[in-house]
Amino acid sequence: MIVEFGWFLDRAPWAYASPGLNRVRVGRKNLIGLLQTRLGLTRPEVPNAERVSQYLRRLEHLDAPGAWFHHSLAADPWSTAHELLAAREDAVANGWDGTLDGAASPLLETLAAAERLGRDAGRPLAADGPLAPSLADDVVELLAELESSPLPLGIDELVLQHPEETFPAVWRRIIGALRRRGVRISEAPEPARTPELTVLAAETEWEAAEHAARWLAANANGSTAVVCSDPTGVLDQYLAQHGSPRLGVGARSAWRAQDQLIPLFFELVWEPVNVHLLAEFLTLEDSPVKRRAARHLLRALSREPGTRGPVWDAAIRAIGEDEALGPELAATLDRLFSTGLLPEAEHRLPSGAQLVDATAWFAAALTARAAAVPRLQPTAAQLRRVLALVAPLRHVGRRDLRRIIASVVTPGAEALVPAEAAPWLRLNHLVELGEDVEDVLWWGFQSASAPTVRRWDPHDAASLARVGVELPTPQDLTALAVRETLAAAARCRRLVLVQAAQRNGERVGPNPLLESLVERYGPPAGTGAGLSGRIERATRAPRQLTDGDGMWRLAGRTARLARAAARRPGAPAPVQKVGANPALAPETMSYSQLDVLLGCSMRWALERKGGLRVPDAADIPEGSRMIGSFAHRVIEVLHGRLRAAHRAVPEDREIAEVIDELLPQLASELLLPGQKARRLTVVDAVTVAAREFFRGLEKGGVTLQEVEKPVAKDLQLVTRDGVLTVPVRGSADAVGIDEAGRTVVVDLKWYSSAKHLRQKIKEGTALQLALYQWALHEGEAPPDDPTAYFLLKQHAFASAHAHFGTAIPRDEDPGQLWGRAVRSAEFTVEQVLAGRVTATGPVEQAFAAAQAEAAAAEGGEPTTVKDAETAVGRLYVEPGCRFCRFGALCGLKGDYS
Repeated sequence: MIVEFGWFLDRAPWAYASPGLNRVRVGRKNLIGLLQTRLGLTRPEVPNAERVSQYLRRLEHLDAPGAWFHHSLAADPWSTAHELLAAREDAVANGWDGTLDGAASPLLETLAAAERLGRDAGRPLAADGPLAPSLADDVVELLAELESSPLPLGIDELVLQHPEETFPAVWRRIIGALRRRGVRISEAPEPARTPELTVLAAETEWEAAEHAARWLAANANGSTAVVCSDPTGVLDQYLAQHGSPRLGVGARSAWRAQDQLIPLFFELVWEPVNVHLLAEFLTLEDSPVKRRAARHLLRALSREPGTRGPVWDAAIRAIGEDEALGPELAATLDRLFSTGLLPEAEHRLPSGAQLVDATAWFAAALTARAAAVPRLQPTAAQLRRVLALVAPLRHVGRRDLRRIIASVVTPGAEALVPAEAAPWLRLNHLVELGEDVEDVLWWGFQSASAPTVRRWDPHDAASLARVGVELPTPQDLTALAVRETLAAAARCRRLVLVQAAQRNGERVGPNPLLESLVERYGPPAGTGAGLSGRIERATRAPRQLTDGDGMWRLAGRTARLARAAARRPGAPAPVQKVGANPALAPETMSYSQLDVLLGCSMRWALERKGGLRVPDAADIPEGSRMIGSFAHRVIEVLHGRLRAAHRAVPEDREIAEVIDELLPQLASELLLPGQKARRLTVVDAVTVAAREFFRGLEKGGVTLQEVEKPVAKDLQLVTRDGVLTVPVRGSADAVGIDEAGRTVVVDLKWYSSAKHLRQKIKEGTALQLALYQWALHEGEAPPDDPTAYFLLKQHAFASAHAHFGTAIPRDEDPGQLWGRAVRSAEFTVEQVLAGRVTATGPVEQAFAAAQAEAAAAEGGEPTTVKDAETAVGRLYVEPGCRFCRFGALCGLKGDYS
């Protein structure tokens, strides 16, 4: 057998142009595997995470208050063991046997002590057990076996890809041992070609992919190599357009759905629960929680972002009452995500056994699902490995668990479309090219990098040198990588390097290899031009590739292009005519629905009639929305308790009790690690808001009667087809009575700025307050009874009535406002029934542009849509485009230039 051996050839193909028997091409790992097979030294491969766990037990046994690594081990045990094991592996891989000669650094002393601990077989402690061997240990074992084993190797010749002296010292010893065993050692001849070097410099990977695919499609590629140092998802799309086979190189990612199951679940076993991660877990394609059960829980989280409270309990009851789910699953889910969460306090950390018990249902469900879904079998195996590593630990914290999971669940690469049979040779790096070809295209050249090597301190390198261990320096291995890249480039006639200035919207830096390649193979420099000038001469931008006749040329290949007709994308029509339909009539109406209908009938139609809505998983309250709902409920609960005690104003102690009670059910994200400062700020703001709300009512002579009071009344709308009766339903935040016996309505708002609410009161357009007064009284128009907004964040009332401090003068009373609102509703509903739905935002933009143009031509002030609506006696309602999710459907979002 003839074996071609090079430092970087582990992933290289065995043969391409001249395949044959008894000839292989290998790198370090594959050569070790070949020799182990011949010498009978093969063994099962042990995952690195298990070896880190074994090394951690050694370090724990060596640990003492004065140990060099003591504080690091106490702060982050797994990372400490991982780092020290990596140092041990690098030393052993270069021939170290664990001995030292003379004084050494604390690092080497620690590594040597751990090695002695493992070799002393007489010690009874489990922590002193052997460390499972790795590739590094195989090097030492192989050296010894090559000198002593009588078994034949079956290798006639070892052809070195690069000179023997360029290999690290320990590998020169292995090569020498093979020579002494009768293996002929030779060196491959240096490639003699001088390739034509071209750098395709595009702005984005999409532009680069277009031209790279055209270059590949312009030739039969019988003697072409494609180097893929980047994922080829974009390039594959363009190859498919040309009818060429896809390369199928996927991106390494930790965000594949099946790889998220384990990390997400273990984030959910700790208290308090992270509701956003819980929603992600429930919506994963392979989640072990049944879809019907997940829908109940997601609906509950979208109403109350916590796993403790009446809404969550109702969801659990609904799951239990569902015949397809049952009470057992309901109890399990409640225990997993609510009542059985593990504490994370430093003095109450759970043991590994407790963590394994908490994971029992998940492990069983995942194993059962993996039996039916083959792609989940590796995930189930990873879970078993995680649990095996966790089980023996006395205490497990969230950080330790994350480290262990990251060691087991490593990012994987999965192409969107698998690779297809192709005439070209596909490589991962140019150094893997072992045979002569005509052309090479290097996709993702900027991402190609040399393998990393550990940097040792000079005194550690000197200590190891005293015991015969010669460590390769990063400079040596980098120089070897550059040398082999240049040599591989000489095996082709044309080399095209594909570069993109930005990828995924971020700038991409250059590859230092470019200077070496241009210096060796680039075009000759012009007068006075240095290396930068040579790079510029070798570079082709996409705009330079096509001449005026439509002939495209790049690196010896051509293609005839036809000019495409220019097409400008058109925005959707802001007014959609869908045909008259009585089914478009509103069935019921709340204030929020009325506000949307008057502001933008297209949004209302899409939501109420089209059934388009945000999924529950994406609609979990957060930020201001969450805090506002939390503050509402605090006031509601306080009112219930005060009313039972016949009191008007709560004490701060009572407010604090209610806040502590409601935080886990309505604002659980504020209890998460890292949220303390934000939580204290919100708690302080809500405490002051609750206190000032009740004090303000008492001061204004208002007796609070009901919070979240249901309101119901029929609204009569006159249209061309007759009178349409629409039931109005909703609930008023706070309803009371003043000293004169009038009904008082207060709406609670949590906004960063109170300016627009005060402006509504001043202009007399506070429609919500007018609607509640109308619904709470008989008659067609609302009375001018006291109303107010209470600004929770500002701890102040905003009102046109003197009950709540300084009254804000208003331009219009509630009766006038309600009349204009009804006329606007009648007009809009009539338009909708006729099949005409309007996206107000784009209409306003077009109207404003036309008015500005007219004003510029004729003079005067432009008219707004608000002015036009007011002039005909209708109420203008701002469309609320900032909060709408349908901007792409109406043309408000998107580039149509």
